[in-house]
Amino acid sequence: MKLKKQFADFYKEIKIDEEVEDLKEKREVLQGDIENKLPNELKKHGIDLKKSEIKIFDQGSYKLNTTISNDYGSIDRDVAVMFPLNIVENSDPRKIKAYVRDALKHQNRALDIKEPCVNVSYIENGEEWMHIDLPVYAQYDGNVYLARGSEFAKEGNYRWEDADPEGLNEWLLGKITGNDQLRRNIRYIKKWKQEKYHDSSLDHEVPPSIGLTLLMCEHFVPSTSSEGDDDLLSLRMSIQNIMNEFDLTYDYFGNLIKADITYELPVVPSTDVFAKMKKSDSYVIKFYNRLNTALQNLTDACNVESEHDAGVSVQKVLGDKFLVPPKQVSISTSSNRREHSFG
Repeated sequence: MKLKKQFADFYKEIKIDEEVEDLKEKREVLQGDIENKLPNELKKHGIDLKKSEIKIFDQGSYKLNTTISNDYGSIDRDVAVMFPLNIVENSDPRKIKAYVRDALKHQNRALDIKEPCVNVSYIENGEEWMHIDLPVYAQYDGNVYLARGSEFAKEGNYRWEDADPEGLNEWLLGKITGNDQLRRNIRYIKKWKQEKYHDSSLDHEVPPSIGLTLLMCEHFVPSTSSEGDDDLLSLRMSIQNIMNEFDLTYDYFGNLIKADITYELPVVPSTDVFAKMKKSDSYVIKFYNRLNTALQNLTDACNVESEHDAGVSVQKVLGDKFLVPPKQVSISTSSNRREHSFG
């Protein structure tokens, strides 16, 4: 089996199994502040809320145990904040997010109301080294709603959106739990994204991690032999399956002029997770081309005989933390025979 040790070592290098201590501490402090201060903040605005009614839970990679180290930016975590709220009487979600922000004001935090969440950043020496995103959910009339809209969003750009964050957690955990190779593949494709998009300044250009996770869950292909799991082959075949999800349009000369991919959330609101990327054809084309290059490199790795050459190809996909095995030096025996020939 090719590159088994290298994949195992690489996985140990990029995975974060346990909470980063600083992130754990900040989350616990935030939870305490939300539970103790949010009811008082809401009361100022005529909204009654008991501490016991607030529900706080993890979302995203920490919940799924698919977190990877970040070589190019700050560490992050998604923590949902949910509580009962009459969204008819409180129809502007921007105000509710502002109340959450105001409850969390502290000299060591930078707070920002973004479109899907309240962002809590921690700055050191002028740079963000960690942030926690707090999506805010309202429970109303038996349903759950996500507060959408940035602080200064104009009419039509903010709303309460149907949501089921706990249902999404359950759906994903149902796919991933007990499937170690799938969990590794999710981390591999997230590392690929980190390597190829870390210098992007446009959020909509970058494929969302939830989209990559859903695609990998849906199109995962296991590969195991008597020697154990073959992560190289599994990753290659899984990405090949993902590539088949794209609808491609070419011009008369064979040039790719449009790429389209759609994946709807498996729970309400069943929105397309790639909708923002599709605001520009160039973003999806770039996504397709970069993924296709990754597939070609993984295919090359599978086809070559040399472990060294295979490692070079995989490193082009996963970055420098994937260590390339040394070249095997072959010693020619023909010269030895000539030197010791006494004929």
